[in-house]
Amino acid sequence: MAPASNAKIGDILREQQADLLKRWVDGYRTSPLRMPRAVDPQAVSRLISPILECLADALGPASAVPGRAASEPGVPVQVPASALVPGSTLAREVEKAAALVGALHATGEATTGFDIAALFGALRDLFAAVPLGPGGLAEDERDALVRFAEWLSAVAFDSFSAARVHAERERWREQLEDGTPVVLLAPELPAAFVVGRPDGVLLDSVLSRLLLLVVRVGARAALIDAAGMADPTRPEVLEALGRFLAHRKISGSVSLVAVGLDDGPERAWREQARQSGTDLSFDAHFDHALDRALSVAGYRLVRT
Repeated sequence: MAPASNAKIGDILREQQADLLKRWVDGYRTSPLRMPRAVDPQAVSRLISPILECLADALGPASAVPGRAASEPGVPVQVPASALVPGSTLAREVEKAAALVGALHATGEATTGFDIAALFGALRDLFAAVPLGPGGLAEDERDALVRFAEWLSAVAFDSFSAARVHAERERWREQLEDGTPVVLLAPELPAAFVVGRPDGVLLDSVLSRLLLLVVRVGARAALIDAAGMADPTRPEVLEALGRFLAHRKISGSVSLVAVGLDDGPERAWREQARQSGTDLSFDAHFDHALDRALSVAGYRLVRT
């Protein structure tokens, strides 16, 4: 590879960045892959410009890269594009910029994976169109840039999908939290009806609502209906339960009744109660559990 060609890589990315950015945005805007809707060129430019900036820095003078030295004193040697190995230290900042683009795209409800494919397909086409020869790049260096653009597409896709999954989980958690009943069955008898498959964060929130209700009404008893839980013995569930049972306003102060647990979950919950010193009893039937809890609270359930 000729030194003149090597020296052009970082220079082209830095000196022609504005033109390259414009061509990249134009390529994305006209791509048949993306979903057909209006594009704000300035917004897209602001989003993707850090990728070109980080790439220009990565392929800048080797004297700026730890462990690499210039071939002649005072004459920096440009880092070749072939040095952009996926996952390497040299490529890390560029990959971070691409991952951020993917994550930010996930925040738009109308954005799809086709838009990511169009965006990084346009980057690949942009690199593939860089001139070859004495005034441009060596063919193998241009091929390396094209391959790296394809790798950045995979990085962005992974970040996009991970952000979408996280957003869906947050939305599901909010909906389940809002829909989980924490009510007063009697003036001094709070109850929580835990349903679905709550994670530790969600269960912490539900049990915190139950705790606040216990404190507000000065309850001596409370009821937890776990019959609707998908898996009451998951580690995060038991940890959240343990934190609730160990709270100073619960442990030694409130008698709890759990409803609807099978033998296995009952043993696991009983162990959490033993460790925290909390009075926790169990019943398979809601009416029996309610009768027991009402009795502790000073009420009596009368059947007619």
